[in-house]
Amino acid sequence: MNKLVSPFIDLLFPTVCACCGSSVHQKNSHLCPWCREQRFDKPDPEQLQLLPESVQMQFAMWSFDKGGYLQDLLHKLKYDFLRSVGEELGRTLADAYLNQMDSEQERLFEQFDPIIVPVPLHRSKLRKRGYNQARAIGEGFAKVTHWEIIEPNGVQRVRKTKTQTGLSAEKRTGNLRNAFQLKNSAAVKDRIPVLIDDVFTTGATTFELAGVLIPYSKPSVIVTVAKA
Repeated sequence: MNKLVSPFIDLLFPTVCACCGSSVHQKNSHLCPWCREQRFDKPDPEQLQLLPESVQMQFAMWSFDKGGYLQDLLHKLKYDFLRSVGEELGRTLADAYLNQMDSEQERLFEQFDPIIVPVPLHRSKLRKRGYNQARAIGEGFAKVTHWEIIEPNGVQRVRKTKTQTGLSAEKRTGNLRNAFQLKNSAAVKDRIPVLIDDVFTTGATTFELAGVLIPYSKPSVIVTVAKA
């Protein structure tokens, strides 16, 4: 019955791109091909980021556009219950990340198994939102890479922190100190954690998380949809 009804539903209520409003003919997609491939700018390659010893690499697919289409799309993911947007962004992010990997990175992943670690939400925010947007992105990422994703409670956000918006880099770091706790060290032992989040700003969140993992794991790789 669904197979008979579905074409008529698509005709009457066509899926439209979450950015430009154009019809999207690809099933389970929220972005038209043009927006996915052309809409957003790549991060400035000359904008160097100092990384702590617990992080070996940082990659972002797009440059964050404050007040623009990408910010609106990520807002929909986080606050409008469009979890599937995160899964689609995760698949797109995985393709972009794999395409830029060099031979050295490939050898590392062959030697030390990668494990996807989405940045966790505090339980109070998780209850309010209903899902973790970073995990939604991570699950889409895993479908393309076929890498293991850590179980939801493998690493937890044990301290409720203030929003990072508007804080200086120093205050962001202080705000996140001791915010994460690794519950299953065996899951990351001698592996390369691939930390997944929506936006990389100063790195305070992912650097803090990587610092919690490093006593057991190899240095982390940070992969995000956007870089501010």
